[in-house]
Amino acid sequence: MNPSPAFAFGILTDQIDQDFETALQIATREGFSYISLHRLWGKMVTDLTPAEMTEMLRLLERYQLPVNMICSLLFRPFPLDDIDVATLEDHPRFQEHMALLDRSFEIARAVGAPYIRTFACSRNMPVVNPSPRSPDGGGIDDDQLAKIARALRIAVERLEGTAVQLALENCRAFFANTGGNQRRIVDAVGHPDLKVIWDPANAFVAGETPMPDAYELIRDRIVDVHCKDSRVVDDAIGLVESTLIGDGGAMWLDQLPALRRDGIHTLTMETKLASLPRLRAMVSQVEGRATAMQGKA
Repeated sequence: MNPSPAFAFGILTDQIDQDFETALQIATREGFSYISLHRLWGKMVTDLTPAEMTEMLRLLERYQLPVNMICSLLFRPFPLDDIDVATLEDHPRFQEHMALLDRSFEIARAVGAPYIRTFACSRNMPVVNPSPRSPDGGGIDDDQLAKIARALRIAVERLEGTAVQLALENCRAFFANTGGNQRRIVDAVGHPDLKVIWDPANAFVAGETPMPDAYELIRDRIVDVHCKDSRVVDDAIGLVESTLIGDGGAMWLDQLPALRRDGIHTLTMETKLASLPRLRAMVSQVEGRATAMQGKA
């Protein structure tokens, strides 16, 4: 059951099981309001065969769980070293990613999903974990920003006039790894249809403090929140590890009241089900405080 009138709980189905029907059965049993599609039957959703697509649609119809996001790997990986802004559209790698966007859109349209996930091109990081952590996530220089903004703007404009929008996730190995860098990129793209997936755990592992400043920078563009947590094992080398929600640095007890205040209601689990009771308990705690405050008003 959903314990909160302010939040809806969702999950990437492969966090439950790679078998799609098993995942849907458990998601239904656990009371999730929606799902996100990433990997099904051991492959990316964008790589499904026509027969697998038909089966996926049949199961979605049977279990009646809405899809909020196609978690594509758009611009992941997408190194920038051999990219020139002036000839970006002619680069074979960019054309491959536009084909991936078109495929993602076909799936989004078929399942009624309003968003397609994107990343913001790859940093030069031979090893992702461990890797250096810094408050600015390593920054973005002007040349890099121009390339990223051009690529994302073309992608956003490709979806204009449809019911589907791009949502930019912050992720450690990419240029939009922090809330601050998401904001820089969103502003450089300069298109209202580029939205944001906020992942406070990913911001934390990149070296940013997720609350309050990072969140405040991007809250006006957030359409989904990825829920997980991480802790630092060795700060000297930037080694981190996943934890149960609440045991890491994502600052969920600070995040949730801000999300509630701002009407951002989708909480999408990007971690195993073991963290679900923790998240629900925190939401109930936040709701209880809000109810108590209303009673005093």
